Amino acid sequence: MNNLLKMFVFAVLLTATAVAQDQMSGITWNIGLPSGRMATYVDKASYGGFGFNAQKFIEDNTSVGIDLSWNYWSELTGDIITMDHGAISGTQIRYYNVFPMFLNAHYYLSDKGDEFKPYFGLNVGTYYVLQRLDVGVYTLDNDNWHFGLAPEAGFLYEVSNRTYLSATARYNYAFDSGKTLGGKESNTLVYWGINVGIYWATGWF
Repeated sequence: MNNLLKMFVFAVLLTATAVAQDQMSGITWNIGLPSGRMATYVDKASYGGFGFNAQKFIEDNTSVGIDLSWNYWSELTGDIITMDHGAISGTQIRYYNVFPMFLNAHYYLSDKGDEFKPYFGLNVGTYYVLQRLDVGVYTLDNDNWHFGLAPEAGFLYEVSNRTYLSATARYNYAFDSGKTLGGKESNTLVYWGINVGIYWATGWF
């Protein structure tokens, strides 16, 4: 968790300095929709998430930057879960905490001065994943670092002078790392992200 805290502080500082350097920064509210194996553990949407993003333009329509975000899932269920040495039934609370930490690049399909700015991009980095299961008075937990990719597409819309509303669809893919809470070898994590937020920009925009 110390590394996670350092990345968090670094992203916040980069977000703050981006504006001073005539660049762009923003904050987002992140919705997460589990897919694949992840959806067999929790199948509800996550509405508890947020993100920070800072970008620097290296060409007229191309930026590079950093993104740090978080999504949280919690689900009450009575479904049976298979473990290494048997199965668990009864009332359970299942949790995921997922912390993506990315470097990214974006390409904007617009000209200077346009109010509407569609874009696509690619995020590359790591996911820190905390998985937990509460059954009665017992708690099982598991954590892993995953290398991952997250292609995305979205748009910015200007609402005032160089202040933009944003909407992004992101496909999060965390590659296999370690074992699942149940002991299975395959631990790939996949979910869709819908991120909405506000950005502040100077310079190119």
